[in-house]
Amino acid sequence: MKARLSADHNERSKNQNMKERNCQFPGCDVEFLGRGKTKYCEEHRKQKYKKVLYQKNVSDGIGDSNVEIKHKNLVTTKIVKECALDGCENVYEITLIPNQYIYSNYCPEHRNSFKREMFLKKKEQEDGV
Repeated sequence: MKARLSADHNERSKNQNMKERNCQFPGCDVEFLGRGKTKYCEEHRKQKYKKVLYQKNVSDGIGDSNVEIKHKNLVTTKIVKECALDGCENVYEITLIPNQYIYSNYCPEHRNSFKREMFLKKKEQEDGV
């Protein structure tokens, strides 16, 4: 014979999982009851706020080591570019991909900041000697 859980028991278990939380929406300090990974109050869970919460900022990916190349290519295209580091005359190939506009500004030998700093230090030592 199977044991049946009463409706009262189900209600209790639902309420036990509820915790008092603060809304994580910027500028909102509302306290609400939520369970699991709930971050936002009832108001800020609405569809109109999802655009604000989950928008992607494209300009975040562009730093000093990247360059934005605007193109309207519908197929992948390869272009040749010269390294942007002073003193480096390496030429490298970039593959332009449709709907992607951020590419590296430096050749593969100088992609990370440590390698760029070491190259410049070495160049200064050679110029000084």
